[in-house]
Amino acid sequence: MEHTILLFGFDSLPEILAAQAAAGPFGTEVRAVGPRDCGLTIGELAAGKTAPEGASPVALNGRMAVLCGLEEQMNDLLPALRGAGVTCLKAVLTTHNRNWTPERLLAELNREHQAIERKGR
Repeated sequence: MEHTILLFGFDSLPEILAAQAAAGPFGTEVRAVGPRDCGLTIGELAAGKTAPEGASPVALNGRMAVLCGLEEQMNDLLPALRGAGVTCLKAVLTTHNRNWTPERLLAELNREHQAIERKGR
């Protein structure tokens, strides 16, 4: 899990390559997580685990990036990702969310994003 960005809902190779190019100078691995692996927890995915063959895919309703072990690089990494066109909700792997599934984390991020938008109106 050293320095990893997990991408969910990204199926365009140019977008994934752009994220890798932006994260590369930070010594960060970028991993696109497919639907078959979305039944695992965020912590398991950060540790490099994959679902067994035949696991049921979980379709996420949206896109997100989860930054794992990158707290010290956030101030530089987030603008680099934005500049590379990586537009999605973002989260940091924490002890609180490491046992959540990607589906649960994305739902929470969407809820928080909507609350912030309502507050800004």
